[in-house]
Amino acid sequence: MHYFFYGLAGVFLVFQSLYTIIPLLFSKVKKLDSELDEKSISVLVPAYNEELTIRNCIDAMTGLHYEKYEVIIINDGSKDDTLYELNDLLDLELDDRKPGRKLSYKTIKAFYRSNRYPHIYVIDKLNGGKADSLNAGIDYADTDIVITLDADSMLEINSLKYVNQYFHNDSIVALGGTVKIVQGAEKENGVIVEKFRGKGLIKSQIINYTHGFYVRKLTQSFFNSIVVISGAFGAFYKDILIQVNGFRSTVGEDIDITLKIHEYIKTNRLKKKLVYAPEAVCYTECPENLRNFYKQRIRWQKAFVDCILIYWSRLSQKFSVRVSLFFAIDGFMLGTFSAFTTIFYLLQALFAGGNILMAFLFLLISVLLNAVQIIVSLHLCRKYGSTYRFKDYMKMFIFSQLELLTYRNLLLYINIVGTFKYFDNDEEWGFVERKGVAAISQNIAAGSN
Repeated sequence: MHYFFYGLAGVFLVFQSLYTIIPLLFSKVKKLDSELDEKSISVLVPAYNEELTIRNCIDAMTGLHYEKYEVIIINDGSKDDTLYELNDLLDLELDDRKPGRKLSYKTIKAFYRSNRYPHIYVIDKLNGGKADSLNAGIDYADTDIVITLDADSMLEINSLKYVNQYFHNDSIVALGGTVKIVQGAEKENGVIVEKFRGKGLIKSQIINYTHGFYVRKLTQSFFNSIVVISGAFGAFYKDILIQVNGFRSTVGEDIDITLKIHEYIKTNRLKKKLVYAPEAVCYTECPENLRNFYKQRIRWQKAFVDCILIYWSRLSQKFSVRVSLFFAIDGFMLGTFSAFTTIFYLLQALFAGGNILMAFLFLLISVLLNAVQIIVSLHLCRKYGSTYRFKDYMKMFIFSQLELLTYRNLLLYINIVGTFKYFDNDEEWGFVERKGVAAISQNIAAGSN
């Protein structure tokens, strides 16, 4: 057991070193080129019981700096007043657009176009889940590129321009943007200002997202090994989504579609890649209480376990070596599996006379590496245009070290519980209550990057 733990610790240190060095040395900010020809883009917004948040999303959509785009909101059989709210906001009328009939999904009740905003459409369909809704949106989309967006997510005004710019690289077939916490943003003199504020749980998620995108996503993008393009903000060529038969109805459709595209690229021997676009930004509302945070993270862990079970047996044949390493080793061995082995080893060290000194040294090295990575992520956060003040960065660093004893341990617990709960076989939306943060959409739409 000791040798296994030491081997796991060694692999952990290798990956953590990569996550420290690569983003620091190889990150480069793209300057926005507004003169590029615009590719046509459809923004798909699946909505289930989103009456409180859909106004913010729509308000942000009307202020984007882009011409050739449409928004398709998919009402997935909501049980609340989502459709009524959409009609009130958009002044809907029936439209005769026909689907491509390339993908399967639940019955469409009606397809509407807004009289108020002619580039916004609404699909009203029977409930089928998020993946089913996205497939319907893809089939109705009349564009080259499809963006998937959560109903509580709001695009920053230049986000589509950055998406367009990345897709002018012919090797790129899909990308993920940066997702930021909306509760940490407000408008001051017409500009979005980010502030490190709110409850401890919100602050923890701000730290988690900052590190996750600017450190982990940048590193995985460098190696063309992105394991998941976030469902909160992902962009794909429509054709490739059709080629892989769209989204699978599962608890983790965003991980699944990412792996399906990697598999498609390897099978067809294509020189294509999936990348992270840090300059393309959206804001999303994070859970504000432990109950909703727990529900969200349990769903994420169940999604990961689902994909491990589906794809594990064909990793070596159907995926590149780099994708396999980051998915199987960094994701599973150092994520899910290590949560179990770490607890076992610590208990053994405490109660069965294990090597407490080695456990302490490994913990110390882990804490130091985490501190360095947080500093790197905060540096990159500023490099890519965030507007935190210096004292906010100081607070973020101090808080990140304190949370090692609190919220990080909660995530360890959730990894273990979520793994067991996967076998509950629940694949519903896993709805998380949202407040619909007041006036946020105006903040986003009026800001600048």
